[in-house]
Amino acid sequence: MVDEKNLSRKERERIFRRKEIMDAAVRFFAQKGFSATTLDEIALASEFGKGTLYNYFSGKEEIYTAIVEEVSATLEEIVKSAIQETSTPIDFIELYTRKLFNYCLNNCFDFILYVREVAHFTTDIYITDRNMIVSRHERVKNLIVERLKEGMVSKTLKKADPEKLSTLYEHLVFPYILFLITAPQQKLDEDEEINLILSVFFNGIIQKTK
Repeated sequence: MVDEKNLSRKERERIFRRKEIMDAAVRFFAQKGFSATTLDEIALASEFGKGTLYNYFSGKEEIYTAIVEEVSATLEEIVKSAIQETSTPIDFIELYTRKLFNYCLNNCFDFILYVREVAHFTTDIYITDRNMIVSRHERVKNLIVERLKEGMVSKTLKKADPEKLSTLYEHLVFPYILFLITAPQQKLDEDEEINLILSVFFNGIIQKTK
C-alpha cells in the first residue's frame, strides 16, 4: 500500500483520480464481465473524457488489474491488522472475521471481482500478474495458519491440521459472504451473520448434551 503522506500534491491527486476511475469501473467489471465492459462506459461513469483515462491507465486491462491488486493488498492488510490488534488466536479469528465482513460488504463489487479472479469462476477474466495474486493469497493463509498453531500450542484450540483448518475457514467465510452479496434478501444484519459464522466455526452445529 502506498503511503500518501510522503507524496507530493500532484502525486496524491493522481492516485485520487486513478481511484475514481477504478471505483467507476469495478461495477461494470463485476456485473458485465471484463470483455463486455467498455472504456466508454468507464469514462462516462467516472465523469472523465475517454482520452483522459489514458493519462492514468493504458487501457481497461490495466484498470482491471489495478482493482484486483488493490483488493488483494487490502485483504492482506486486514489480516495483518487483526493480528496486531489481538493477543489470542480466538480474538484474532473473531476480529479478522468482523473486519473481513465489513470490508467485503462495503466493497461488494471489488470482492466479487476478486473472488471471480482467484477462484476462476469464469474464463472472462484478465490479470497480468497472477503470480503476485497467488503469492499474496498464500501469505494471508500462512499468517492465519501461524495464528491457529499458536492456539493449538496454548490449547485454546483443538489439535488439528492448521493448514486444513485455514482452508476450511476460507471456504466457509468467502462463499458465504459472496452469497450474502449476490442473493436477493431483506435488509442484512451484519452482526447476526458474523456471529453465525463464528458459532459454526468454533462450536459446530451439534447441540452439546450435558
